Amino acid sequence: MAEFLQILASGLTVGAIYALIGIGFSMIYNTSDIINFAQGEFVMIGGMSAVALSAGGTMPLVLAVPAAIAV
Repeated sequence: MAEFLQILASGLTVGAIYALIGIGFSMIYNTSDIINFAQGEFVMIGGMSAVALSAGGTMPLVLAVPAAIAV
């Protein structure tokens, strides 16, 4: 049962991230009628910043995520 809850939580997290990325693509396309291919790069920079801050041991993940959003 614990494994099922862990998989469910992980799936919901990944699904929410994909939904936010899709909403970003949709909003930019609907306002400008241009597909912004750099949108994926922005998502990757945020994710890599959070991993770099937390994996380096300098900052806990709870603080690294808001810091990555600020970047």
